[in-house]
Amino acid sequence: MDTTGSMFEEITAARLRAHAIIQARASTPEQPGTFLLVPFHDPGVGPVYETEKPEEFMSYMENLMALGGGDEPEMCLSAIQLALTHSPPLSEIFVFTDASPKDAHLYNAVRALILEKQCKVTFLLTEDPSHKMKGSGRKRRRRRRETLSPDRFALYSSLSSVSGGLTVFTTNSDIHRVSAIVEDNTAADKVTLLHAESDSDSDLSHSFSVDNAVKSVTLHLTGDLRQCVLSSPTDRTQSLLNQQGPLAECEQFQGLYRISLLSPIEPGQWHLNTIADGHVTFNAIADSNVDFLYYFAVEANGTHPGLARVEGSPIAGVPTFLVLAVTGLSPNEEASFSHVTLLGANGESLQKVWLNSSSSSASSGEELVGWMASVPRVPFCVRLSGRDGGGNRLERVSTEMIQHTHIKIQVLSVPCLVPGHSTTVFFDVQNHGPARNLTLTADDDRGYLSQRGPHSLYVGETGSVRGEVELQTPKGAEAGGAVTMTLTVRVLDSLDSNYAVLHLTVVPPDPDMSPPSCSIMRVEHTCPGPSQCTGARWTVSLAVTDRGRSGLASLQLSKGQGILTLLHSPTDPPGDSLEENQPTPKHKPQNQRDRERTSPAHGENGYAELDPRLVQGNPPLNVAQWTGGLPKPLWVRYTSPCCSPQAELLVWDGAGNVRRCHLTSSQQRGIRERSGVSNKAGEMPLQSCFLLFSLLSLIWTVPL
Repeated sequence: MDTTGSMFEEITAARLRAHAIIQARASTPEQPGTFLLVPFHDPGVGPVYETEKPEEFMSYMENLMALGGGDEPEMCLSAIQLALTHSPPLSEIFVFTDASPKDAHLYNAVRALILEKQCKVTFLLTEDPSHKMKGSGRKRRRRRRETLSPDRFALYSSLSSVSGGLTVFTTNSDIHRVSAIVEDNTAADKVTLLHAESDSDSDLSHSFSVDNAVKSVTLHLTGDLRQCVLSSPTDRTQSLLNQQGPLAECEQFQGLYRISLLSPIEPGQWHLNTIADGHVTFNAIADSNVDFLYYFAVEANGTHPGLARVEGSPIAGVPTFLVLAVTGLSPNEEASFSHVTLLGANGESLQKVWLNSSSSSASSGEELVGWMASVPRVPFCVRLSGRDGGGNRLERVSTEMIQHTHIKIQVLSVPCLVPGHSTTVFFDVQNHGPARNLTLTADDDRGYLSQRGPHSLYVGETGSVRGEVELQTPKGAEAGGAVTMTLTVRVLDSLDSNYAVLHLTVVPPDPDMSPPSCSIMRVEHTCPGPSQCTGARWTVSLAVTDRGRSGLASLQLSKGQGILTLLHSPTDPPGDSLEENQPTPKHKPQNQRDRERTSPAHGENGYAELDPRLVQGNPPLNVAQWTGGLPKPLWVRYTSPCCSPQAELLVWDGAGNVRRCHLTSSQQRGIRERSGVSNKAGEMPLQSCFLLFSLLSLIWTVPL
């Protein structure tokens, strides 16, 4: 709900409509399960008012005030994002505003949430998109910073089309009556019989089926109609714009036609023929307990063969299964379901998918499966078709528009979030088409993401690229809290796109009892015989990593006559090494600043030296800011005269756990590692393992 100063009439209409809905259903079990209100303006959004108590929701509505603001645009998409995040799947969301979106960058994230939750979004806009005000009594006009584009509401229309909702352009005087669509769509057991759009000025014809399970039917048409004729299954007709009864009652408002079929409603095929100017949307809804849920799946050939659900949009050119479950059938109801029709945006049939079951004893919740060699290459919605017990055609439509894609986001990890710690989510972007340039955007509803993008990616033909995003959970985050994150990827030169939605949970931090680890990565020099050690040196490169959640804290060279140097990631690491880029800290401890050079230098063997350098006798060096508190390796290199063949490195993590890493130069062709650790509780577990490598240096750890 937009709460700027120009929205007084809209807030009043929404308040009255909510009160009417609650009062009408006070004595019935048809109350909506969850009431949700998200006020917005510029720059404020929220808070989210969520309750299951009707009287509490009305209290929220009564407290809404149309104050301040008054200039274009507003933070509308941010409010929709919050509403989608807090709403259960299959919810109806209604947006009251007269302003265009200021936060258009959230469009992809909002679209992803709509498709993931299969929610329907309807916009009630009290503003002429050409901003030509007609008639008297118009609303107090908004201040405008600049000339506004006639298509500034295009994002709203796009979102309503994707979700199967409506975008209604109306007036202050009609907003209360137009808001009746809120009451129509939020009644219990609402199903969709028809949803179609058209931009043609020619004659349009659409049909929908009424079965024995249907109790009432309401049609919503948006746009400007010149003619509208309704035909019944027995060929009775009525011109809805200028004729009363016998088939339906038509209410005309600015931007909306509301048509209610009169009882008794004939079962069978109904037809609607119209002549319109410009864009028109058709929506037919009914009261019925019979509906369906669906998802796309592909064949899984892994450890557990079967069908794996497709996350995001289905992939073009890939054989795909459509899995459906019929809901609401009572034990004494008979129905059979034969096929699914994939419908285009104009309601035209694109593809028929036969189902694996047409039993007349289909039960509620039974899964029906259809196979497609490929999905259509244009946006489509799904219509389930069958017959009721009386032989009447039974049809239900799921209105969200599905778009095929050639790219896929495969999330590799869904970690928990820990207060005060960073968390990394890894994913692959897979390309099922020619080489292309992509943009990747990440977003979350709590502001935990370190970077949102957009990030540029290049993926080769039928190739993939691995990516990661980092979330920083505040120390004060409450355990049990939920974070919704969306990843969206889009091809630069086309409309091809896909998405992934992750639901992350904040968990309490566990005590960190794991000490850091030292792993040898490269032996760069070896020593000659002991009698020839003068003038020679040995060098070994290590990756020092924290294995818990506390992060690396400090390093100290406790023994050895050589020099320990902190490194940037190796510019050309051997094999599959742990290459990582670590940022230079903005604030460093004094003992670190005293030994730091003014800029990194590229050292030997492709390493960039961060320098400071540690020698025996230096106090522990604070390295927490070098790693940024992340569970990523810190690269170090130790160089020593061959006449000093042993050294000892102490590594602490933020929880006080310490690891002693012993380095030794040796002519033995192998590595022996003994692991001993000490933690802050004084425990000293000891483990031993012997590994053979073709290296000429020795690294092991012993207990304190």
